[in-house]
Amino acid sequence: MKSDIPLPGLLSIISRNHFIYLNKETKDLDLTGGQFPCLITISRKPGTTQDHIAKKLQIDKGSIARAVKKLEDNELIHRIPDPKNRRKYLLFLTKKGENIIPQIKSIEEKWEKTVCEGLREDEITTLMEFLNVLAENSTEKIKKQC
Repeated sequence: MKSDIPLPGLLSIISRNHFIYLNKETKDLDLTGGQFPCLITISRKPGTTQDHIAKKLQIDKGSIARAVKKLEDNELIHRIPDPKNRRKYLLFLTKKGENIIPQIKSIEEKWEKTVCEGLREDEITTLMEFLNVLAENSTEKIKKQC
């Protein structure tokens, strides 16, 4: 089935809808769609830095700093100075942050199940492989141009 919307447009639609969904589903958790990826990244790599999150998610450092500040204000994470570089902070989940991770993962699983409705498991696996290649290719292209 050929779409009259180009690939970047389709990816943008999915991304915007995902953001809207996250904002709605995480409202009771006092989270926003922008804070969600930071919290997940910190849960997967305790002791990570804002710089690492910015690079991994390919989001500007200012946006990450605002998200981290809000997460800290909401007592979901805490920062400790990096012993190797006192200008940087290592980020960790608080007990409150750890307690909401299962809810967050459930929200994400529900989204993936919804958007992948009608696809077989092998098709989802193939789709993820293709999307990873597209993400890597686009990242490499931008690195070469900038």
